[in-house]
Amino acid sequence: MRRPYLVTGGAGFIGRNVVQTLLERGETVTIIDNGSAGLPLPAASGRLTVIHGDIRDPATVEQAMPQQADIVHLAALHHIPTCTADPSRTLAINVLGTQILLDAATKADARRLVLASSGAVYGWQDIALSEEAPLGPTDIYGVSKRTNEEQARIWSQQSGANLRIARIFNAIGSGDPHGHLIPDILTRLEQSDDVLPLGALSPRRDYLHVEDVAAGLVALADDPASDLAETYNLCSGTALSVEDLARRLMTLAGRNLRIESRSTLQRPFDRPLLLGDPSKTSERLGWRVRRPLEEALRAIIASHPARVLS
Repeated sequence: MRRPYLVTGGAGFIGRNVVQTLLERGETVTIIDNGSAGLPLPAASGRLTVIHGDIRDPATVEQAMPQQADIVHLAALHHIPTCTADPSRTLAINVLGTQILLDAATKADARRLVLASSGAVYGWQDIALSEEAPLGPTDIYGVSKRTNEEQARIWSQQSGANLRIARIFNAIGSGDPHGHLIPDILTRLEQSDDVLPLGALSPRRDYLHVEDVAAGLVALADDPASDLAETYNLCSGTALSVEDLARRLMTLAGRNLRIESRSTLQRPFDRPLLLGDPSKTSERLGWRVRRPLEEALRAIIASHPARVLS
């Protein structure tokens, strides 16, 4: 018998793709989202219930929570500069909000939680990071996600419900409302015809299409293993530097600007490499990256103002 789904942050960049995937295969889904990402909430339908609300509000979360649901928990503040600028708000949303969700899940006898964590929980290393790599978050966002993992483990142990932790690396694609690196590069391409100013050029990141992330989260929700708790990386297993990413974007846009690294645009702390190892997820769940990086980049450029294109 199918169980209903609750997707927190279901109107967000990743969440809307998860919801679409679930609806397309016939699931019954409830969304709770406060609209803070700036994306419109979808219209309710026969199998989709939409609740405009904040996960910090216990009454709203309890109202949204179906009985014996499978939960995909995506609601969070995750734009790193925003998190760094307001640590108290970050912890209130990410940590307190998660605990309120877990309390409601206990009351509703939820059977599985897929928790969206992050590659940011890992310590700095110059190799591909497996799920067994040492943890050592270095910013408030990473701290909040590491805390979420422990909160969820305690809940799983006490409730007997299954927990699947998804350590997501850099999700990209069209429709991202946050000021991440790619939208920032494209904005700077709009503003100049000769020079593309950037911060540090050498840091490398693991990028994957948002639709692959959504497919991975659904695969975690479907994991047939009986283990009470498991952790999986959602990553591509390849890394691209800031400079290489900028050059690929310029090539796809038909632009050829001179790249300049400027100290005023550099973050105070920026790890040289954040690269994941997807082997466990591929071997156990059959999930793998299926959409090439260029597909995501082309979609992003196509949805951006025409001034970016040559």
